[in-house]
Amino acid sequence: MRRTTFLMLVAVGILALGLSFFASQKLTSEKPPELEIELFEYNTSNDLAISDSPLAELQTLVDRLSQAAMDEKWAIAYSTVQELGAAWRRLTPDVTLSLETDREVETALQNLQYQIWSQDQQALLETAQKLSILLNQLSS
Repeated sequence: MRRTTFLMLVAVGILALGLSFFASQKLTSEKPPELEIELFEYNTSNDLAISDSPLAELQTLVDRLSQAAMDEKWAIAYSTVQELGAAWRRLTPDVTLSLETDREVETALQNLQYQIWSQDQQALLETAQKLSILLNQLSS
């Protein structure tokens, strides 16, 4: 009787250890949600990136900025966001914009600088995505 009880306790202990091991394996193998990077591909037939539009230069710089962030090359990202700001200031007098759109782009540029300084990759990619959407809206 004691031997059967002892064997049952050992079997239950081994089972409990096995379950806790597999549960911890699964939890540590999953990426935390804040480290996930979402890549979006929008209408690929849009010729904004290959056209001679002044907005194409901005989109190219946004793409370069996103790539630098993904590669964690923060110095390149910083110089690219500086180029992006200068290109935006050159473009602004030539394009008629609503005050709201101008403010949204300026805010996005400021946020990008802050996110580079804090090296917040996920937030930078989200802001770059929003900026791409704004540029796409401006081109249409």
